[in-house]
Amino acid sequence: MTETIQQLKEDIAVLQEKLNKLEEIEKQPKITLENEGTFEIVYYNNKCYVRMDYSYDTLWYMSKNTKDFDGNNLILITDDVTRNILEELWFNQVKKDEPTKPMDEVVERLRKKYEAQKLYNRLFELGYDEEDCDAIVDLVEDWIPEPQSAEGPQNADTELLVDGFNDCVRKVKEMLR
Repeated sequence: MTETIQQLKEDIAVLQEKLNKLEEIEKQPKITLENEGTFEIVYYNNKCYVRMDYSYDTLWYMSKNTKDFDGNNLILITDDVTRNILEELWFNQVKKDEPTKPMDEVVERLRKKYEAQKLYNRLFELGYDEEDCDAIVDLVEDWIPEPQSAEGPQNADTELLVDGFNDCVRKVKEMLR
């Protein structure tokens, strides 16, 4: 009878150990790399770190396998100092190699912003059709005064005022269409 009790105690100990391992596995974060975000690998002090960029947060994990990325054995990095070091390494090792946005994209974005300020486009966004927009802009063009001439015997102040007025008229006309 003592042998059976001893055997049962050993079996319970084995089952308890297996249960503890299962509970430990349950505590580890569940990571799905498909459609969850992007991940990139950084090496630091002979260890492999994984940067996971989700839509809601960026998390760092250390791979238990020191040389390579092993998606099954990851440990979450919670230390802010380590995370900052890894972010800097990531920027220097991974991000710096990405091409910067071409100047054309920046120019296009600024052009769209400028076009959105035009009177014609603003009227069109409000729901006016093209004929109405043209008619309104034509009316405003006719209403705007014509540029003035600075010719004749005027002083320098008058010439500067006329140049400023003409510049304003030109800018207003540019903002119509």
